[in-house]
Amino acid sequence: MTHEKAIQFLQTLIQAPTVAANEDQVVAAIVAQLQPELDAGLIHLKRLPFAPGRTTLVLSTGDAKATRVLAFDGHADVVSAGDEANWTYPPFAAEIHDGELYGRGATDMKAGLAAAVLAFQAAAHEPLKIQLRLFVTVGEEIDNYGARQIAAAGLADDVTDLLVAEPTAGHIATAERGIIDYTVTAQGKAAHSSRPELGANAIHGLLAYFQVAMAATAPLTARVDPLLGQATHNVDLIAGGNQINSIPEAAHYRGNIRSTPTASNEDFIAAMQGAVAAVAVPGVTITFQPDSVLAAVSTDSDNALVSAIQAARATIGETPLPVQAETGITDAAVLYHPEMALTIVGPGNETSHQTDEHVNVAEYLSYIALYRTLMTQN
Repeated sequence: MTHEKAIQFLQTLIQAPTVAANEDQVVAAIVAQLQPELDAGLIHLKRLPFAPGRTTLVLSTGDAKATRVLAFDGHADVVSAGDEANWTYPPFAAEIHDGELYGRGATDMKAGLAAAVLAFQAAAHEPLKIQLRLFVTVGEEIDNYGARQIAAAGLADDVTDLLVAEPTAGHIATAERGIIDYTVTAQGKAAHSSRPELGANAIHGLLAYFQVAMAATAPLTARVDPLLGQATHNVDLIAGGNQINSIPEAAHYRGNIRSTPTASNEDFIAAMQGAVAAVAVPGVTITFQPDSVLAAVSTDSDNALVSAIQAARATIGETPLPVQAETGITDAAVLYHPEMALTIVGPGNETSHQTDEHVNVAEYLSYIALYRTLMTQN
């Protein structure tokens, strides 16, 4: 495939506004790209419907009897572009300026997904001694919906090597933090603001819980894991009350914790639940609810897949990449099992989820070559 067509394919994916929905627009583009190989029986496709307009794909090629199964993973959804007026270039136009392709999902992670698709297409024409799979998932940005489908169907159970094509800004990751998304709810009693003694202020209760919970988790976020560093704890959404002259009867906030083996999900949940009992605001009931919980994942930094990636880079004339941990969450949190060699490596930079997200075009093209070499140097 020419560079021009490879770039056009990525632009097509970015121009599909798959903001937590409608991933089938990307799926349709991928299937259309691979249709000649599908028709020839070189690639096999399995669809896992999740919701209307949202389908996870599992593509396979190579030797179906081989014991080594190398899987690539990429998600088709993106986060909101926010206020589009703040973007220098429209977030779903996929414009190229000075060698950078701009758009929501350019870095996270349609460049990695497109590179994996095109490398997979090319590899399907080679005499492979291994099995190759490509997972195209939905809903990764919310709760790894597509990866959960794949795991539930057992389609990752025999995977020996997993490469998640998320952007890693010039390094290879072999570990990532865990996550807890949670909701804290305060239930009180409404009253006129001139007679607060007749009610129970839910916001006061929520703020009191916040202070206790942050103090309770501070020792955990202070711990330093030798590989993943410090855990983090942030409150990102808050709501409560109806109008200025009424005592609020309900309020809630949602928080996000990024855990490590040294400060585990279990540690944080115990601290957050303990804070509930420590808050005493008359008439207000506090509830802590974990919404999504995924454990930290960690593998050897010199595993076989890391070595294969470095060898593939040498083959295409690229220098070795440093190996380190990843602070974000990927589909690996759901797909990983202990017998698997794991890496997270892909084109992109630190503009994920930011205004003016972009990816370097030359880097994107280099990853097509890297992934193809990795798939075929067996």
